[in-house]
Amino acid sequence: MYIVVAALLFPTAAGIYFFGYYAIYIILASIITAVLTEFVIKKLRKKRFIMDGSAVITGLLFALILPPRLPLWMVVLGAFFSIAVAKEAFGGLGYNIFNPALAGRAFLSVCFPKEMTTWVLPPHFNYDAVTGATPL
Repeated sequence: MYIVVAALLFPTAAGIYFFGYYAIYIILASIITAVLTEFVIKKLRKKRFIMDGSAVITGLLFALILPPRLPLWMVVLGAFFSIAVAKEAFGGLGYNIFNPALAGRAFLSVCFPKEMTTWVLPPHFNYDAVTGATPL
């Protein structure tokens, strides 16, 4: 599983480069929430917690598909939903019927449509041309 995390380091670095250091906070909040949620649920269900990296992958993938200026409390809520509802409610690793990261994004999109559809341009990203019917 950690090979996937290693493969995601390049898109993660690109996200931090293009969208600034706030992306680091989103990534860390998502990963920490996902791992802690899985840990707590495993303890409540009296199952063994295995640090196989699946929660880290879910948290990282979830962070990478979020808008770059989403409030951190929404990131935490979505990561919690991803693990608690989309993954652990169905039995855990291998038993989920939905991709947990995408289920978390769908949950946030339903609950907070404005925040999930409002994207900002990267701070140092200028456009050279405008396409459309009229550039006015």
